[in-house]
Amino acid sequence: MLVGDDIGESTEGTKVEVTVGDIDLDQPRAVLSQLNVWLNDEGQGVERGVQLRKRKRIIPMWKIVEASEVVKKNLPKTTGLRTLDPMKAIPHDDMVKLLKLCSEWRHNPNLVMQFGNVEAEIEFFASLVKADGWLKGDNHIHTCFADNKRKKEQVGWKIRTSLVNVVNGKVPACGLDWQNTYKVYVPCMLQKYKHWVALEIDLIQCEIKVYDSMVSLIPDQSLKEELGPLSITIPNLLHTLDFYEEGVYVNECTRDWWCPWPIHRVDVPQQANQGDCGMFVLKYIELLSAEISLATCTSQNMPFFRLKLAAEIARGDAYMT
Repeated sequence: MLVGDDIGESTEGTKVEVTVGDIDLDQPRAVLSQLNVWLNDEGQGVERGVQLRKRKRIIPMWKIVEASEVVKKNLPKTTGLRTLDPMKAIPHDDMVKLLKLCSEWRHNPNLVMQFGNVEAEIEFFASLVKADGWLKGDNHIHTCFADNKRKKEQVGWKIRTSLVNVVNGKVPACGLDWQNTYKVYVPCMLQKYKHWVALEIDLIQCEIKVYDSMVSLIPDQSLKEELGPLSITIPNLLHTLDFYEEGVYVNECTRDWWCPWPIHRVDVPQQANQGDCGMFVLKYIELLSAEISLATCTSQNMPFFRLKLAAEIARGDAYMT
């Protein structure tokens, strides 16, 4: 559960007052354009006498509340599950909050905002709100898989503990035990091409599906070579954990699951510029996890999705119906 009321104060100890009357909050592109001006207009802070320094002040925006800390509330009964609406409008209050946050960053680029357990500097939001901003991020999972590439021909090599923890749901923080799911979605950075793709690890069919927003960038054979370590490590990892032998998981794979898993590319909507691959991957995974069509995942909608993601991060929760 995320709490979004712990909004930090400005450097002077007072709330930042921002006039948003000139910004049409019903036009996401107008809001995104203003945020882009504030965050990507280099030198704004320096012009106001703010000197960049190594020591940066951290402001907590919201925190993660452990289950043991949650106070139970009597909520009205509802029918059915909450579903995701990818095009749900962003509330004006949340856009105003985001504008104030980015305005404070503009005046003091030394600030580091803490969202849960993650710290974000101005560069993160600057790339997020930029029209074709390339999203940066860690890719520890793929790094672990790639590390086994040179060992794939060896007999008896040990699976890294970090990968075991991934399958057990211990990492990342939002992870689940693979025994409780049928498909696992992973954002993957193809380092050689500096390109993000989304992977669907199908634990039933024992195969890996690739959701690539720019298929023209990497030939199929090259893609399979890049992901080769993954197709070998996954079955070895599951074998090490007796994943299919414990009787908890029913495997319906028609092939020998302990052999390298096949890699298939899926026909998906494509990006129209060079920098949207990260956003496409995030939307692929979000929509696929919710079992929703990828029809809305288009380059035309990416500016709205960028603004929506920024607002969701600031508020500490996703927008549902």
